[in-house]
This record gives sequence, C-alpha cells and structure tokens, in this order.
Amino acid sequence: MTRSNLVAKQVISIQSALTLGFISQLWVDTTSWLVLVVDVKPSLLSGESERFLLKDITRLCTSTTTYGFCYIGLLLFFSKYVGDVVLVKDDAVLDTELKRIGLETLCYRVVTPGGCNIGKVVRGYSFNINCGIVESLELDSFGVTIIPSSLVSTYRLDVEDVIKVSEDIVVVDEASAVYFNKIL
Repeated sequence: MTRSNLVAKQVISIQSALTLGFISQLWVDTTSWLVLVVDVKPSLLSGESERFLLKDITRLCTSTTTYGFCYIGLLLFFSKYVGDVVLVKDDAVLDTELKRIGLETLCYRVVTPGGCNIGKVVRGYSFNINCGIVESLELDSFGVTIIPSSLVSTYRLDVEDVIKVSEDIVVVDEASAVYFNKIL
C-alpha cells in the first residue's frame, strides 16, 4: 500500500458508526522502518490532529454506492484491505497525547554520502498495511507534490539502500543512485 492510498481517507468507528475524521499524516520510525502513528483531523483542511496507532486499523473498507454501507465480505488471509474508508474498533483508539518523538513524515531531500542531490521523497512510500513495514520510497527531482506524477519522472528506492535519515535529509548508498526503478 502507498501513503497516498491512506491520506484523506475517512476514519469510522465500528462501534458507534460515527466518523472520527480524515487521515492527514502517517508517521514512520526510520530506525525500524515502520509506519507507527496515524494523524486524524476532523476535516480535510483544518482542525486539531488526534492520533492512533496503525495497528488499530481494523479494516480499510470499500463502501457500496447502492446501499451506502460497508461491504466487508470474506477475507480469510488478510486482516486489512484498501477501500473508501478506514475502520477502527471505537473512538477510544484516538489519542492526542500519543508522542511522535523519533517519528518522521519522510518529505525530505535525498542525497548520496558525498552530498550529490538525488531528489525528494515527496511522492510518498510503499508499506505493508498488515505490519507497517516500509518497503520503498517514491521520489522525484522536483519535490513539488502539486505537480502530478504523470508530468515528472518519479522513481522508487528500496529502503535497504538508505544509509541514514537525519533532520530533512535521507542519505542513500552511492551505488543505489545509479539503479533507481522508474515508476511508470
């Protein structure tokens, strides 16, 4: 799953069937490369963020247009799947005090150890929704998210090629800069 598949999704409590808000940000622990925390705002444009742990997502559900409710279906092997909304057990998962210390959003410059600028990690990243493991970073040379990815060259970088993350910089292995996978 990519970061962009979750951002702006509506979060709904299964217990009360009330909307808790919209996902505004995902936070990654760059030492373990895990997506851990999800920020939720009451509306897409404004409001104070509340947080919950990625593991608290029960299902990502596709709603049916005919009946206006979620069709969950039989899913034997996966506990989560992509859809129109994100379901959580109840509103008790939300926590304004959840700490983001040591967590990153990954909208950083990408450079080699020698300081050669590679691009920006602004397009997002791919991760496993079931366990939160970040698999790859998506970057481009412009670093402006409002430019559609169809108009700029975007690339995928495996997380194994990252040497370190510090402040606003992701340092990648010099050899990996040669063989980025172009995203079509």
